[in-house]
Amino acid sequence: MNREINTDIASGLIGLLLTGLFYFGLEDVLWMSIIFPEVAGAIMDLLSIILIIKGLVKPSRSPVFKEGSNLRWIVTGVLFFCWVMVMPVLGFFVSTVLFMSLIVIYLARARTSVTIKKILVWVPIVIAEVTFFYVIFTRFLYIPLPEGMFF
Repeated sequence: MNREINTDIASGLIGLLLTGLFYFGLEDVLWMSIIFPEVAGAIMDLLSIILIIKGLVKPSRSPVFKEGSNLRWIVTGVLFFCWVMVMPVLGFFVSTVLFMSLIVIYLARARTSVTIKKILVWVPIVIAEVTFFYVIFTRFLYIPLPEGMFF
């Protein structure tokens, strides 16, 4: 799709839509953390409004999906959707390691040949990053993450 749109306004509206959806699901999350979800939503709202204002004050039109492969955009989006659907079953940690590894391998195929040796380097990096965020959220911010059949 090479259609030109005001990407600032479009991004701002999508941000407001996602924040609205987030607020509707907030009642299920509020018991986990007192202030974090509300602050995150407020920040998303603010950034979305700033994008819309920028798009109105200094309008510019850019092609959508000008660079890259539309198929990669779609497959990556489907993988992220599957990640969210599998998370309650496998838990945050296991599902995130699994799907982020799949996404890294899939997207790397566009630039390089994927070998077992490269995968053996990438997957531990993914595990280290997921572990880092898991510890930050659960131990320091006291935000419980979805637990599944493993942990």
